[in-house]
Amino acid sequence: MKRLWKIVAWTGATLAAAVVFFLWLLPLLVQLPVELLAPPRVSTTVTDRNEVPLRRFLVNGEEVVASYVPLSEIPQDFIDATVAAEDKRFWTHHGIDFIAVLRAANQAAEEGQAISGASTISQQLIKITMPEPMPRNLRTKLVEIILARKLEMTRDKRWILENYLNRIPYGNLRTGCRAAAEGYFAKPLSDLTLAECSLLAGLPNKPTRFNPYRNFKGAKERQVWILDRMREDGYITAEECERAKTERLVLRREGSAFRAPHAVDLIVTQHRDALGPGTVRSTIDQEMQSFAESVIDEHLNFISSQRSTSRYFHAAVVAIDNATGDVLVLTGSRNYEDQRSGQINGAWIPRSPGSALKPFTYLIAMQRGIPATTVLADIPVEFPTPLGVYRPVNYDRTWMGPVDIRRALGNSLNVPAVRMLDQIGGPEALHHALTGAGLTSLTEPASTYGLGLTIGSAPVRLLELTNAYASLARLGEFKPWRLLLDAPPALSKRLFDEDACFILAEMLSDNSSRARNFGWNNPLHFNGFRAAAKTGTSSDFRDGWTVGFTPEFTVGVWVGNFDHTPLDRFSGTAGAGPIFHAVMERLHRDRPATWYHPVDGVARITVDRLTGHQTVAGISAIDPQEVPVLRRAMPRLACREDYDGNGRVILPTIYSDWHRTAPGQVRQRTTVRTGPETVREFQIRCPVEGLVVYLDPDLPDSGSLLRLSADIEGMDWSSPTLHIDRATQTAQLTPGTHEITAEDPVSGMRRTVRILVKQA
Repeated sequence: MKRLWKIVAWTGATLAAAVVFFLWLLPLLVQLPVELLAPPRVSTTVTDRNEVPLRRFLVNGEEVVASYVPLSEIPQDFIDATVAAEDKRFWTHHGIDFIAVLRAANQAAEEGQAISGASTISQQLIKITMPEPMPRNLRTKLVEIILARKLEMTRDKRWILENYLNRIPYGNLRTGCRAAAEGYFAKPLSDLTLAECSLLAGLPNKPTRFNPYRNFKGAKERQVWILDRMREDGYITAEECERAKTERLVLRREGSAFRAPHAVDLIVTQHRDALGPGTVRSTIDQEMQSFAESVIDEHLNFISSQRSTSRYFHAAVVAIDNATGDVLVLTGSRNYEDQRSGQINGAWIPRSPGSALKPFTYLIAMQRGIPATTVLADIPVEFPTPLGVYRPVNYDRTWMGPVDIRRALGNSLNVPAVRMLDQIGGPEALHHALTGAGLTSLTEPASTYGLGLTIGSAPVRLLELTNAYASLARLGEFKPWRLLLDAPPALSKRLFDEDACFILAEMLSDNSSRARNFGWNNPLHFNGFRAAAKTGTSSDFRDGWTVGFTPEFTVGVWVGNFDHTPLDRFSGTAGAGPIFHAVMERLHRDRPATWYHPVDGVARITVDRLTGHQTVAGISAIDPQEVPVLRRAMPRLACREDYDGNGRVILPTIYSDWHRTAPGQVRQRTTVRTGPETVREFQIRCPVEGLVVYLDPDLPDSGSLLRLSADIEGMDWSSPTLHIDRATQTAQLTPGTHEITAEDPVSGMRRTVRILVKQA
């Protein structure tokens, strides 16, 4: 007997030593999994500006992992439901639940197979962070137990539970409790109800078996079991338990969000380095984005029904917050899922903008001192080019004759715009302004596009053109557009003159000036607020554009087909205008529109629109209108020589051919000058555009006197920065960049060139 007790004592001591070694000493000798000690893998989630998920990218192409959430921000019901479901004695054991082990062993002995597990939350955390899947055998189980003990000895319970809830799979490629909440219920984790918490807590046990999308009954049965466990363990009352059991659960698939796809694609392309793990907030306003997408679909369906055609397939919309440059809306096609071309981004691929570039031509002209009331000849004209003769025509193939800038722009007349571009020195001036405003698609020299640049001979991107218009909305201040809300704001710069932009905005918002071609009730006109807008239609009606702004927002719309199929004579006004109108109205639903206060340097005067000259007492104007003008570029005063004895406006002889077939009302109000031709097209001979002059001290007067000449005599010469001697027609040069203007005193026609003067 004594020997037996010794054996028992030695055996007990050996077992005790083995247990001490296995559970307390051996864990000190092993290392926890590297993945467990590293920050959890987190998906890149792109959200809108209000943190609505737009897209989540899979981690290693396998799963969606929402951003890490501290235990303090996880609902207590979710914590309690998880503990009740997975590890009843989690808060009291030390990594191994011996009671659960004995229960599982007894059940296995009775049934001949494993019926229930005994893994603790600590063991499960070790299992999911092991470097690679291990065979499910006794050796693996012992390794997990040893590592679980190590974990419990080196980390507190809250750390263990927090990491478990952030790393455990919940099925359907959702890892972590936040991803589960957003994936199954499309709501923040903090908004989950007890019923929702208990349903999610049951999924990690067998995510495939309890997949609520495929086996809602099984998931519901496990939820009920968990609620009963929570009641038994004292986490909830019997009343709370029954209420949660009867709560209607509404599953959603919002977790696989795929919103604003073209915008997210562009973010990935433009800002790949900024897309690290975690949440990336975009500038997109998902509510406005959804509205724009629905408007596109409704309008294109309407067009198709009206014309019995399916060719009107795609549209793109961009909306920018002028104060920040934030892109609020960016949709690139009618339907991203369309297999034919839906994934092409119409907001980014360059297309011909038609007349949408004209405002910049007139802006440059006003900045160079050409009066805003200047009358241009809307009559047939030819321009020699290296490739032959260029003959611009208007959209409707008709001619208005003498037309002021305001009506030429409002009615989108091509010929006056081309004349004006030619008058200010050619396409180089416009090309320089557009590239300065961020249009990166104009990669060819200006001469390649020619004078047709002002009417759309160069392709541009809708996003960049809309942002260029936003510079007009800021009265000349340029800000780069941005798609990432948390990106540091880019520096703004003065691009155009404030006073000239103010007058341009007034022109573009004048509904009466565009009524001739577009009617009074056109999509660019708003009831209740004022907006500046311009349309554009490319050749053969392949592209339709509308771009416009209020002081608050700028909106750009393109309509067309990516295969360049014509739009069946559908212009930018009819194709893109209604979408522009709807989006602009929606933007101002919650933010009332304002308009610009008068700016310094602008005066309001009355002019005769048929002459462009300022009215004076004693001389009756044919078509008087009060308009804003630049104080530094006032039109000349009217004189009696502008009218004949019957009070009609005397037009230069270049209008002779047009006048014979002009509408009767025009002929009643005008007459053509008789006698020899007094108004001719002219060019500045010296200096030529882009001339570089070096001041040489070895020359008389250092070579600072520049002789001015044109191909007709009698020009009035002027420069805002150089002294002009009118008697000798010479300019006194000083270092710097200068503009020199020649004006025909008879017709008022002007041409301007720029030169650079350097010190030798």
